[in-house]
Amino acid sequence: MSEAPALSMPGAWFDELAAGGGSAEAVGFLLEGERARRLLLLRRLLDRLRADGDLPGGAEAVDRSWKLLSAAARAQPAAAELILMSPQVGSWLGHALRRLHGSSSGPPLRVDLGHLAAVALAACVRAGLDADTEIPVRDGVVPLPTLGVARLNDSRSGGRGLGGTSSGDYGAAVARLRGPALHLDDGRSAVEVRPLDRAGGSAWDALHVLTADAPSPAWTWLDDVDPYRDLDEPIAPQRLDDAEVEQWRRRFVEAVDQLTAPPGRPGGLHVEQVRCIVPWNVDAAPGLPSAADYSASTGDAFGAMIVALPQDGASLAATMVHEFQHSKLGALLHLFPLLEDSGREEFYAPWRSDPRHVTGLLHGAYAFTGVAGFWREHHARTGSPEAAFRFAQRRLQARLVTRTLSTRAQLTPVGRRLVRGLTRTLDGWLREPLPAVIRARARAAVRRHRVEWRLRNLRSRPEERQALALAFHAGGAPVPGSAFAPVLAVEPARAFTTRPEPSALADWLLEAVAQRPTYRPVLYRPERLAALVEATGSPARPADLHRLTAWLATRA
Repeated sequence: MSEAPALSMPGAWFDELAAGGGSAEAVGFLLEGERARRLLLLRRLLDRLRADGDLPGGAEAVDRSWKLLSAAARAQPAAAELILMSPQVGSWLGHALRRLHGSSSGPPLRVDLGHLAAVALAACVRAGLDADTEIPVRDGVVPLPTLGVARLNDSRSGGRGLGGTSSGDYGAAVARLRGPALHLDDGRSAVEVRPLDRAGGSAWDALHVLTADAPSPAWTWLDDVDPYRDLDEPIAPQRLDDAEVEQWRRRFVEAVDQLTAPPGRPGGLHVEQVRCIVPWNVDAAPGLPSAADYSASTGDAFGAMIVALPQDGASLAATMVHEFQHSKLGALLHLFPLLEDSGREEFYAPWRSDPRHVTGLLHGAYAFTGVAGFWREHHARTGSPEAAFRFAQRRLQARLVTRTLSTRAQLTPVGRRLVRGLTRTLDGWLREPLPAVIRARARAAVRRHRVEWRLRNLRSRPEERQALALAFHAGGAPVPGSAFAPVLAVEPARAFTTRPEPSALADWLLEAVAQRPTYRPVLYRPERLAALVEATGSPARPADLHRLTAWLATRA
């Protein structure tokens, strides 16, 4: 594998990305940056392993893996590049280095670090080279990144969806690769598989491949087996059944058909840049998000995303755009310092129920600018009222956040250039006409989310609660809201006997404002109403809420 050249991004490419889009050349530059980062991380890992001897066999095992990987790169450079730039290897590299720094957990360290041998062996398979090495075994499973997993004992995980765990049976197998045939023997059982031929019977689970022909041929991995397909810690294989795979194939074809925006524009996408989709089974993950549109990604795995099967192709297309936006911004953050982030989660994001740190806020603004662009194109092509609503909603939400970033975030000069680019795109979209009923519906949805977020996450200070209660009981005017800044809740909102649940209070307040517009000033600081209800001990009955809201609205 050749060393990466020095990188210097042309300003025009940066501005394309800053606008929320990015030509093939601009995205290709990001890939070059990711390649350079992968090589640096690999070098750091190799140096640590050689110095510390954390692998069985020590430096000798490391050198053997490196020689195999180097031989594959010389024989078939494209094969080695496919392995190096695969999302699975990117996730493994990040995880392995976090293990060495003590900031992540997983199986025995020798298993995580020994995966280097699996990476090298996979490169040899793809390059058509013979190889002999030793490779970790996890509960009878031997993974080969980008190819699949071999099962030495034909074991199958009983769980479904992400979150599967292993029983903790870790060992090693001798691997002997001759031509297309790979022989594996862990001393208890042996199998022979042919990874490139996707052959091996019950002993071999190949990665699924999603394909589509229109508007041009496209493919991506559907990965349900690689241990490093999740966001951080390794997970067990969770094989989809044939019916589920077929559902994914249909959705993918439908999604590709919906991606009609020019790829360089915000909301457009080169489908081939989505390298891996990891299926998320929400029913098998108690306590985790269960929404049908759940998705996630990591900066370690450019072009990969974890996705719950959406209800239709348009939803999957929007999700692909969303998560690839995260990949692009993650790659930009690897290249440029865009902001200073204290890590404090204090900012409002119109698509989250919890406060966000500033990096998360920037990621959301970038991702949802892309999503807004997708729905804009979808509405222009189909005339769908729902697409129009989604476009109207997302453009408003993203613009709210770029305003926050512009006024409150500590942006670097490059970061300001990025936020200005997003702002120009969104301001242009906000001037585009949509039916009045659609715009009103979008504004109502954005307003409702903000009101509930404030009720859920912000508290009036004790002195403000006390001053409000005293003024109310004395028949005076409410103290100005500007005199007291709210604070973030230190614990989740709990149910008070005199304080309504945030969602219920938000619904009541918005309905009351619709009937009595004089209440509107209370929407800007709804946590004051919640504080007054609590401080006065008033029952949360409509008549009492009206009385308190009318009083607050006189000087909100």
